[in-house]
Amino acid sequence: MRALAEALFEAERTRARNAKIEALARGLREVAARDAAALPLAARLMTGNLLPTGDERTLGAGGALVFEAACIATGMAPEELGTKARRSGDIGTAIGEALAERPGGIGLGLDEVAALVETLASTGVRAEKLKALSDAFASASALEARYLARAILGEMRVGAAEGIVETAVAKAFDRPAAAVRRAAALVSDVGLLAELAHDDRLDDAKITVGRPVGFMLATPLETARGADLTIPHAVEDKIDGIRAQIHVSTEGVHVFARGKGAVTKAFPDIARPLSEAAAAGLPPAILDGEIVVVADDGKVRPFSALQGRLNKVDPDEELLRSVPVRCLVYDLLLEEGESLLALPFTERRARLEGWTAKAPPAIVLHASRALGGEGALDAEFDAARARGSEGLVLKRLDSTYEAGVRGFAWLKVKRAFATLDVVVVAAERGHGKRAGVLSDYTFAVRGDEGELLVIGKAYSGLTDLEIDTMTSRLESLALAPERHGYLPVRPEIVLEVAFDGLQRSNRHSSGFALRFPRIAHIRNDKRPEDADTLETVRGLFESQLASGHREEAEAPKAKAPAKKGGRKSGRKPDVRQKSKQLKLFDD
Repeated sequence: MRALAEALFEAERTRARNAKIEALARGLREVAARDAAALPLAARLMTGNLLPTGDERTLGAGGALVFEAACIATGMAPEELGTKARRSGDIGTAIGEALAERPGGIGLGLDEVAALVETLASTGVRAEKLKALSDAFASASALEARYLARAILGEMRVGAAEGIVETAVAKAFDRPAAAVRRAAALVSDVGLLAELAHDDRLDDAKITVGRPVGFMLATPLETARGADLTIPHAVEDKIDGIRAQIHVSTEGVHVFARGKGAVTKAFPDIARPLSEAAAAGLPPAILDGEIVVVADDGKVRPFSALQGRLNKVDPDEELLRSVPVRCLVYDLLLEEGESLLALPFTERRARLEGWTAKAPPAIVLHASRALGGEGALDAEFDAARARGSEGLVLKRLDSTYEAGVRGFAWLKVKRAFATLDVVVVAAERGHGKRAGVLSDYTFAVRGDEGELLVIGKAYSGLTDLEIDTMTSRLESLALAPERHGYLPVRPEIVLEVAFDGLQRSNRHSSGFALRFPRIAHIRNDKRPEDADTLETVRGLFESQLASGHREEAEAPKAKAPAKKGGRKSGRKPDVRQKSKQLKLFDD
């Protein structure tokens, strides 16, 4: 593991994207030269995902277990190691520092890391996990232990997002970047991708039940300058649920959520009936759709109704009864072993209709209809909003399913307000009755190099309960002690923020500020990597100017208004009302 750890250290030390890619590529080449069989694990370790995509096991090794194992391996008192961890803000760095002060280990091989991963994933006995971890740390060098600990916790902190590792794979083995991206979207496993690239077998990449496929994504209509609505399109209501793939076969049912990986255990009310149907002859398939809560009258409830099911790994029967879910499906990617990705939308839709006719009630066919020309768009949008939907999705009738691609074949329409998915980077205590909770959130978007750039702050939109929950989560993510009510935090929580416009800003590192931002949702279903980008912000700003709205001067630094009556109790305001100033689409 030495070469891999050195590559990660070099990548961590630089902020330059190309330098990171070069360092990681060199590490992959060195691993492959020593032992090609270890290459998949090495590539996965770079992203902090030690198990193959589709493996629904968990390591079951949290921060407390890693910390205890490190104390055993280093012989350091918990208080001393804890001080190091608080100072560095990272348990991996602290373990490395502690081992550097002791006689070094002989070094850890990737085969030993593989054995450790298998032990952690296979046993539920804490003592066995603790021994395996402490033995591994004791054998590791300081640098190896640093990145092993981070990988186990899923926090590599080297700026090596999966896209960067994919590019490093292409560079390491001199493969065309486009071929690597295509294969990555089909196999969704950077370890398997590295193996295929090394063996020059990228053309062998294919979709298969049990391994997620890259989701096809829609482009906001406003920023889709190349879109042509004179070409025939289907139109569907845009549903605010959890984007999911359902994989069905006689060997098992898998539910994969975008940004969350395998969530099968969280949705037994979808998996169980499908398993029974598959055993009774329902054809194997991969479906694309949205997990939603459906009311007794058959109407889809808003995303907030799903909050009770998010992050519930093993929901009890009472929760399943009180918050029942269904999957609204709108695409079929594979049927009976045949990939349908290259078929036009019309043919996939016909196959989907035939498949869902045999499916249990947990699967609901999402309505799709022909768009009657560009002139019908306004009426379709108003009708969708009247049904309680977010907006519309337009799909070219001749479009293939472009896995992992956001193109112009699918367009999304969400008018009269804009929203961005942002990452919380700091929080502040409120005033008055909010003085005891973290209620004001500073948030950021992703920059061109993946860095987080602040774009605003919001303190409205959440209920009392949500603020209390956010306070607990943020306090656990603290990067430094709270000073004067201000707490910097690890960027892990994603918010959907609605706003009325954009203006240039010298105050925020993004160069922009949001006008009247308010929190629409806590997006527990999204990762920081899913946050919107500065490029999206620029596109919205340019569209705002192009629509005839003058560029406004930057507003004075925002101050939280005086709180009247303290925190809200209960309902959120409707942040999806039409703006009197702007007509924007969000990303």
